[in-house]
Amino acid sequence: MKIAICDDDPALAEHVNDLLIQYDSTLFETFTYYGSKKLIQQIDTEKFDCYILDIEMDTINGVELATLIRKKGILAPIVFLTSYKEYMEAVFQVQTFDYLLKPLDKNRFFQVLDRLKLYLDKVEDTFIFSINKNKFKLKMSDIVYFEKDKRQVIIHSLNEKYRVYISTNQLLGQLNNDFVQIHASFIINCSYIKELGSNFLLLHYAQESIELSISRRFKNKSHENIVMSMRGKL
Repeated sequence: MKIAICDDDPALAEHVNDLLIQYDSTLFETFTYYGSKKLIQQIDTEKFDCYILDIEMDTINGVELATLIRKKGILAPIVFLTSYKEYMEAVFQVQTFDYLLKPLDKNRFFQVLDRLKLYLDKVEDTFIFSINKNKFKLKMSDIVYFEKDKRQVIIHSLNEKYRVYISTNQLLGQLNNDFVQIHASFIINCSYIKELGSNFLLLHYAQESIELSISRRFKNKSHENIVMSMRGKL
């Protein structure tokens, strides 16, 4: 599990690193940054599973850094470190996994790591399909939505589209609780919802947005399932 630690206090950054090793020395590969700029330079080349960000940093603070990470379409969990409770409202605007006050409490930090492990195990679920007898495997977290097109399904992933022959029931049988059917033609990944309306929702990914209709048939159940899915992420 690759974790980026960013804190302009070297002692605190090393303390976080030490706690990760105490928790499980075989589980984490840590990358420590003593400021935002160096981490920003590496965001596009290193794929981190989690970010642990100090909020009170000079030039680019942790919330601004997290906003930049989200704008790049990166959904990895972000844990904030801060000395002040006043930032709580701001950090939850950037899909925060958790929020820890300094000085770090070891037991509280380990509880966050327990939840983080469970969450990352879940997002590593994969979707397997065949095209022309060739098997493909995609991480569930990389799939934005499925679109039914007659007998085929178009898989809209972060980087590519795939056309496959598969029934809706076969499709739903493979998916985890992040996915909700909102229409006879659409099954969406709740992780990419930017806006939820009464009869539509907006998905945002890789600096693009798409609006999809929620049909009357699926409206009540889909809203209920979306809320349940989003609760699990907070």
